[in-house]
Amino acid sequence: MEPQWDRLEDLPLRFVVPDGWREPHPEWVSLHQGFIPPEGWQPYPECTPAPPQWPFWEENGAAWYSFFRYHAPPPSRAIGWWFALSAAGLFTVTVAPFALGYPAFVVPGLIALVALVIGVRGLIRTLRKSTHWVGNDPLERVRKWSDSRREEFFREAYDAFRLESDSEISRAEFERGMYQRWWRGSPAAEAS
Repeated sequence: MEPQWDRLEDLPLRFVVPDGWREPHPEWVSLHQGFIPPEGWQPYPECTPAPPQWPFWEENGAAWYSFFRYHAPPPSRAIGWWFALSAAGLFTVTVAPFALGYPAFVVPGLIALVALVIGVRGLIRTLRKSTHWVGNDPLERVRKWSDSRREEFFREAYDAFRLESDSEISRAEFERGMYQRWWRGSPAAEAS
């Protein structure tokens, strides 16, 4: 079952609001997971700048691990095939000398040894390929996921807006309006 990505408790990262800032709308947090703001970034005009090196994001407990479990690629069917080839090669290499005797086991034993080596190499390559999607930086994976979700959201929301509204505004103006809506509210210090 897919987590509800618009619920804050299901998101991999939690937004850490600097003192005196307004709480952003949960939709902004959902669509900007891992966003690294530029130096001096202010989400709304009267906002005080965040302290230098402010940690805007932190792992959201178990949801961090659930995100990567949910987005992990399914195990490849090739893993079973490579494992079977390796196991057959290992079994034959181990049993052939006892079952066939000295001169007769050489050819089947060499074939089994080649099968074992090819099977192990194929298994290793397949496992590396299936875990390569994460890369070295899990935050980068979260950012890419968030970027694609945000692009899809704005495309669909803008198209829906154009169908329902008589006013003709550009997508950039529409996005600015969404950001203003997302950052309205009381300052975080007052909310707590």
